[in-house]
Amino acid sequence: MGLKESLAKLSMINIKRGEVLFKEGVPSNGAMFFLFEGQLDIYKQIEGKHTKLRSILPGEFFGEMAIINNSPRAASIVVVSESAKLGIINRTTFVQMSQESPEFLFLLLKKVIERLYETDGKIRAIKRKQDEDSMISKVVPTISNSDSDSNGENQGVVPLETFTDDVQSIGE
Repeated sequence: MGLKESLAKLSMINIKRGEVLFKEGVPSNGAMFFLFEGQLDIYKQIEGKHTKLRSILPGEFFGEMAIINNSPRAASIVVVSESAKLGIINRTTFVQMSQESPEFLFLLLKKVIERLYETDGKIRAIKRKQDEDSMISKVVPTISNSDSDSNGENQGVVPLETFTDDVQSIGE
């Protein structure tokens, strides 16, 4: 059986814009996901701000660390399209897909390695920019917040209330 056939057998969920699939630091349920439709954004808390790292587009796997070592979620995932259709991959399904479709493991490993490099680079760039902004604000305290665009709106930053503890994570 190929990867397409394995994906077609996944349990599906549909979620709406603004819903949090899961939150950074929350214990995982041991499931990863495959995005069939929609767009999700990944946010990581960096120095007190939820900062967008990247988007997840249709055809991508994510949440794989939950399958491998059942670790807490490393980031928060929010739906940014009108809706999103996801397939849920639990450990049993993961093992079955791995046995039935060896290309699944290769694609997953390749993606994980790419994401590690990409995320590490982005986090370093964000911290470097924050350090530079901090130095500038100490020298010239009248400079406005550099996280704002020309209209004064924050870009890539989600209000902290989006990730409050009383929000139920959809994927958990």
